[in-house]
Amino acid sequence: MLNSMKQLTFKLVLPLTVITFFVFTRWVCAQVVDTPNSVLQGFPLPYTCPDWGSSMALQFFVTEFAIDILVYFIFIFVAVYLIDRFVLRIQIHKAVLIVLSVVAVLVLSFQVLIYSRDTTFFLHRWFDIKVIGSAYGFFWQNHPDCF
Repeated sequence: MLNSMKQLTFKLVLPLTVITFFVFTRWVCAQVVDTPNSVLQGFPLPYTCPDWGSSMALQFFVTEFAIDILVYFIFIFVAVYLIDRFVLRIQIHKAVLIVLSVVAVLVLSFQVLIYSRDTTFFLHRWFDIKVIGSAYGFFWQNHPDCF
């Protein structure tokens, strides 16, 4: 059982975590003190937002990112564990695992490309926000126009 879950973690849970983390997101429309209003991105905690020094730059918050990825991983791990343990034994064909891994690598590469541009990294979000609204969606959708 333990060996099966270890294999499922590396072959199924990790690629699904990467794919769902970067594909599904939440936009938070927020008022920020002494700066322009912004749309922050991330679920459950916003981990990125536009940098106010340049129109194409981003701010990236490492602690919030780590918490978010951990939440996604735990959720998918528990879901896979419960399905494998109580519903049906998960047996995945090699072709499906290869496709899943390739998609995960492509999604991860695309995100690295996005964050490799003019991005400022911070350990944590250094400013307070007042949430005006939020919306959920996929990364290819335009973020909501809140202001």
